Amino acid sequence: MHSFTLAGRTAGRIGYGTMQLAGPKALGEPADPERAKAAVRAAVDAGIRLIDTSGYYGPEVANRLLAEALRPYPDDLLIATKVGARRSPDGGFVADAAPGAIKAAVRDNLAQLGVERLPLVHARFMPDSTVPWTDTVGALAELRDEGLLEQIGISNVTLDLLDQARDVTPIASVENEYYVGHSGGRDVLDATTAAGIPYLAFRPLGNGALAGAKSPLTEPAGRIGVSAATLALA
Repeated sequence: MHSFTLAGRTAGRIGYGTMQLAGPKALGEPADPERAKAAVRAAVDAGIRLIDTSGYYGPEVANRLLAEALRPYPDDLLIATKVGARRSPDGGFVADAAPGAIKAAVRDNLAQLGVERLPLVHARFMPDSTVPWTDTVGALAELRDEGLLEQIGISNVTLDLLDQARDVTPIASVENEYYVGHSGGRDVLDATTAAGIPYLAFRPLGNGALAGAKSPLTEPAGRIGVSAATLALA
């Protein structure tokens, strides 16, 4: 697997996202927690060294299952988490980006994952937030200076938000939605490429559409003897 450097560690270009470890719509417990933990172990056994998670998956469920499956964590495993949102009563995601909420969420992630310091924390921008973006990012910078996290990333951002964040602190990574056929976000990808900032594409399978029976990649993938999902990730 091709590798790159992220937050001072070497990671393969395919990571593992924990959102689906929780129940439907990333809420509550999964139907089979042991199978969920087995999936995490299988990913690590296959060479995955970057795991993306968040305390708001479940909430708390994905982080707990991750810790139960992998602690003590391999020394070379990079766990990245996200803060800046919370779950609404209807299961949606809403902004929770005030500095106090950001700091509480980081401490919650530390406890749920059972670690003393988080290697990489992404501040996720939510469109409904009324908190200045620089305050959200600045809260993570303060926690980094306290030693609770190592590196700061940002997620779901525009080019302008990327620039604002970089004015506050060095940015280790950008995590945005991107997949075959996705119509937006190329300007951010180009900017991070030029700056040497790793770009983590979430929903790389288009929420499963690119891997399903009706995937537009089925025919070209078949011609070269791979699955549609493999081609989408490539």
